Amino acid sequence: MSTSSGRYAVPPEILKHKPRGSMVKKIHGGYYVYAMENVKNPVTGKWQTKTKEILGKITVENGYIPNEDRGYTVLEYGAYHLAEECTDEIKEQFQLAFGKDENAKRIWVLALIYSVNGFRPISAISLLYKKSSLSVAYPNLKMGETAVSNILENLGRRDTEAKKFQDILLQNVKEIAIDGHVIPRYSKLDGMTEYGYKYKKLGSEQINLLTAYDVTKGRPVAMKMFDGSKNDKASVKEFIEDVIVEDCLYLMDRGFYSPELKTILAEKKSTYIMPVSSNMTAYQEALKRGRGRLKTFVYKRKEGLRTIKSVVEYQESTDEGGTKTIYFRNLHETECEKANYLECIEKKVPGYTEAKLEAIEKTFGVIILETTHNATPQEIYEYYKERWSIETFYDYLKHQMDFNALGVQDWAELQGLAFMMLLATLINGAISERLKQSSLAGIYMPEVMLTASSVKAIKRNEAWAIENASKSERDIFDALEVPIGSELIPSNSWFPT
Repeated sequence: MSTSSGRYAVPPEILKHKPRGSMVKKIHGGYYVYAMENVKNPVTGKWQTKTKEILGKITVENGYIPNEDRGYTVLEYGAYHLAEECTDEIKEQFQLAFGKDENAKRIWVLALIYSVNGFRPISAISLLYKKSSLSVAYPNLKMGETAVSNILENLGRRDTEAKKFQDILLQNVKEIAIDGHVIPRYSKLDGMTEYGYKYKKLGSEQINLLTAYDVTKGRPVAMKMFDGSKNDKASVKEFIEDVIVEDCLYLMDRGFYSPELKTILAEKKSTYIMPVSSNMTAYQEALKRGRGRLKTFVYKRKEGLRTIKSVVEYQESTDEGGTKTIYFRNLHETECEKANYLECIEKKVPGYTEAKLEAIEKTFGVIILETTHNATPQEIYEYYKERWSIETFYDYLKHQMDFNALGVQDWAELQGLAFMMLLATLINGAISERLKQSSLAGIYMPEVMLTASSVKAIKRNEAWAIENASKSERDIFDALEVPIGSELIPSNSWFPT
């Protein structure tokens, strides 16, 4: 509780971090947490609140910060416990690659911190570890700024275990989407930040992140950083060597198109689906063929709870080597693009004219795909549309990190960070998958994690007890089939080492 009012009132963003059974006071612009107890006034017989010793402080950025000299008596528990309980398969695969030594523990703990809190600066990791249940489940780990930098650097320079983990994830994968993501950078200390093809749009130099994504399981299987000046074709030829598996379908963007890449895939008996760039002869020829007699199918996609149906026209041609080029035109997308263009003309947006509309209207709703995959045109189209699930993954990364605030300045550390992004995303994805399979309706990941984070571990008589959770908190854990537990103890999954 807080008894302050007026200019001494405690705002909600501070109160939400207040441990139960404590009081928050505003003193000289700061917010301090005090122990409290209810005592009976011997004269009046009424119960009164008595303030006791100071326990710590609260900031918007870091939440509740207990006094170091007193020790932590309240730990963040619920969200970390949920992450641990939902990731048995990922943890087992991780331990197969990294083992169970002290270094493996630190990597796993760092991934849990990133998963629960988002990608925070390496200078903040130690505090997050100390005030979390991880400090009891995985005690006495060095998680300071230097230690975290060393974790990232070692992952980047000694990638044997990381590649082994990626190989485990690649087992039995039959459909991989590969895409790139440009990250603006304002530091040249890492040796990778360079002027790239998106300089005019970004207004800064960049580095490039490539991701291989298991479309069937909806999760990344490999991530790697590349120099900002390196084009997509060069980057993907290097990246494909880490993720090439036999008899697999690869879904790729038009920027990756190269004869060398097609040869690498053919040698592994793998196939691909890739858009044809509009500046290629094959595109113009397919566009001309699209004026003739076309076949059709109905494409269905989910949009929330609704199913959207669209008629798609197509025409197929095959060259002597068996490579197919297929012209597709989604009539629903055609109408939407035309409506958007006409609206821009009405608003007199520069560059939008009736004359230009006549010239480009034939490309509205059109995609031309080249493929070596043995499937029907409808299946090819649906396979490629599945690739856009990787865009959702990139949206998650955009909302989870301010890359320039992470404090990572070294080439090797950047590669290590790419692996940590992979591992943290897998943990987050495992929770999301459990949520999808649960009875919870209309509740999304941020709400689940926020509710779970309300459950704390409190020190009582030298033991860590899990506080009594509210009904809403219990309902979340019950629906996800995760027992809240009653006591916090060291993790059993890492013993014996």
